[in-house]
Amino acid sequence: MAAGIMSPARNCASMIGTAFLVVTILSVMAAGGVSALQTGFYATSCPNAEDTIYSTLQQLHANDADLPPVLLRLHFHDCFVRGCDGSVLLQGSGTERTAPPNARLEGFAAIDAAKAAVEKLCPGVVSCADILAFAARDSVKMVGGPGWAVPGGRRDGTVSLASEASSNLPGAQMDVNGLTSNFAKQGLTRDDMVILSGAHSIGEAACVHIDNRIYDYPSASGVDPLLPKDFAAKLKKKCSQRGLTNRKFDLDSGTSAVFDAQYYSNLAKRTGLLTSDQVLYEDARTRPLVLESTNKANFFPKFTQAMVKMSQISVLEGTQGQIRQRCGYVNK
Repeated sequence: MAAGIMSPARNCASMIGTAFLVVTILSVMAAGGVSALQTGFYATSCPNAEDTIYSTLQQLHANDADLPPVLLRLHFHDCFVRGCDGSVLLQGSGTERTAPPNARLEGFAAIDAAKAAVEKLCPGVVSCADILAFAARDSVKMVGGPGWAVPGGRRDGTVSLASEASSNLPGAQMDVNGLTSNFAKQGLTRDDMVILSGAHSIGEAACVHIDNRIYDYPSASGVDPLLPKDFAAKLKKKCSQRGLTNRKFDLDSGTSAVFDAQYYSNLAKRTGLLTSDQVLYEDARTRPLVLESTNKANFFPKFTQAMVKMSQISVLEGTQGQIRQRCGYVNK
């Protein structure tokens, strides 16, 4: 894909709704002043849009148990690069999809299917960026997590650069300082970072991302001494050599197919998978929120709030960007 014309500069700041997100209008700061995404944005222009997206994804999930974490991750990777503008979906040489941190992103076909379904209902109305935000919410809900009102009105960007993905996405070996700094660039707090990390309640990570914990840790054995011996043995059995990209291990040992609070309980038992997971418990600044979040009654409301906040990062609205006809391509 050609680089295209640069879209207008966008600022990043947002305000969250109430604990259960039942407000109708969520104000955000955008380039040029205060604007607003709205819950029920398509109530008039495409009233069945959200239901159609959910039913489409539900049908796909019936044949693909891995779809929910894939779509949740896709939304995250979209929002952390150029904001939540669907730029991660664009195909072509040098786009975000080609960046090393996005090498194993999946879920594009599911988003295309959801887009095709709503295009049949309301051609040219629902943006791919909004579909990604709805899909992230629907994915969590489909596997036992909370639902929430997703404000709509995002428009699709026309630029997608691999270099920006490589420089903006957090890494699996970051410590709390690195993670906090990375999230702060997106207008998110350290608490937001801890809560959004709970998305690792579902899904898997490639073995290569834990080489530093089971083979290359600076200890006599090469194993991170924080890892319980039996857990380290399980990891080495599955990830039997360095550099494996096609073999994966559950991010949440025990309940990886259910969105719950077990992820945080695992951290307290020191069975977090990635360095960037386990450091949340080891650091005194983030440990209290980790322990509080072991109770899903505490975790779920905070997660829904943080997801709405994240979904408003540097959005395009009004006449900015476009509504793509196909999510992988800028309109001609």
